[in-house]
Amino acid sequence: MDIDEILTAHGGVASRNDFVAALGRHAFDNAVKSGRVAAVFPRAYAFPWDVDDPLIRRRAALVSVGGEVALSHLSALALRDLPVPDEAPLHVTAYQTRHPRGVAGELVVHRTLTHLQAVDLGGWPAVALEKALVSSWPLLDGPDRRAPLIEAYRRRLVRGTALRRAAEEAWWVKDARTLRELVGLILAGCESELELWGYVGVFNAPGLDDAERQRVVCVDGRNYRLDIAYDDVLLNVELDGRAYHASPKQWERDIARDLAVAKLGWQTVRLSHSRLFGDVDGSRRDVLAVRAARRSLFKGRLAA
Repeated sequence: MDIDEILTAHGGVASRNDFVAALGRHAFDNAVKSGRVAAVFPRAYAFPWDVDDPLIRRRAALVSVGGEVALSHLSALALRDLPVPDEAPLHVTAYQTRHPRGVAGELVVHRTLTHLQAVDLGGWPAVALEKALVSSWPLLDGPDRRAPLIEAYRRRLVRGTALRRAAEEAWWVKDARTLRELVGLILAGCESELELWGYVGVFNAPGLDDAERQRVVCVDGRNYRLDIAYDDVLLNVELDGRAYHASPKQWERDIARDLAVAKLGWQTVRLSHSRLFGDVDGSRRDVLAVRAARRSLFKGRLAA
């Protein structure tokens, strides 16, 4: 076999052992010295013009480590099209006794003493999604660390029971308590960064913290979810995630939705993205005032 045939047979990346077995050590060393093949990662070689190709680098990461290995952490999230930073290095996890070799800033190799039980995603071995989500938690900060968890559950890529179990068992993860709290909010229905901020930063206050989140109501055979529902006064607070003006069609959908739930007696108050982030105290005061007015109205009707 020549170099073209070897690389084609191995998906564009072959190990040093593969080359030596087919060409012999001397011929392979000459091929490297002459630049006919180039190392992508230690012990993983490809054509020189392919070394920066993302798919080649992903395959080279697996070939470089060898053995029972799978994409993990941020790389397992990226494989599922979940949001991760573009500059993130490749991550793989390997089941073997020796410590595999990585490349600073480019390839991070994690070792495990238990079998991986990897899943096949389009020909790529990857760790279970709930494990990747939890293990990636300490690698990110701020909204970036919350985004993969929110998106994975919103798209129903991971089961709630599996995600909760993984978070509860992740005692070794830095800031594990915050992780578990976030998972609890996501499973309660938070589907955006704004909803998390609303629940934790705005409505987690006396007089407002007894709401039911993501309350489902049925009107004319159609289900609607209310962001923050106060059942005692039939008050619904909607968190508007649009940072800029909505389209006319979106406004029409919002109006139709508000009218639908009003048939059941629900009053809807909408708080904009800018208001929720820029005027927390004012948002609280307004909702408290509306709730108090609704409570007085309900009491007056009962008295009459």
